[in-house]
Amino acid sequence: METTDADWRNVRAGNGQRILYIDDESLLSSLGGRMLRRLGYQAEGFTNPLATLEMFTANPTRFDVVITDLHMPGMSGIDFARGIRRVSADIPIILSSGYLTEEVIEKARNAGITRLLQKPNTMQDFSESLGHVLPAKPPTT
Repeated sequence: METTDADWRNVRAGNGQRILYIDDESLLSSLGGRMLRRLGYQAEGFTNPLATLEMFTANPTRFDVVITDLHMPGMSGIDFARGIRRVSADIPIILSSGYLTEEVIEKARNAGITRLLQKPNTMQDFSESLGHVLPAKPPTT
């Protein structure tokens, strides 16, 4: 996926905030992480929801935001979000999916998901969603 000048218009850049990005497809996990890093975030991509939830539980302050795919083997993104919420009530969670039905939206709301993001994800989508869930952070000097 090539980035054009149009992708950078009206993009709110990150300031090193730490993003946990999980998608069971390694290519999408890698691509999402790369896009987030280009936006100025410290992004780590993961593919295994059970192992990632264990890692998060061991160190819940390691990340500022969680972005999770909806459909993953072994654990849905909604169940993953519920697991995150048991450990951290305040961390913003963004659910990303190509299938955002009314049922999914309701389940996401009940699981404490902060924002929904329609796939395929673009730089602008990430920027907008993260701009809504993260407070503006002044540049470090």
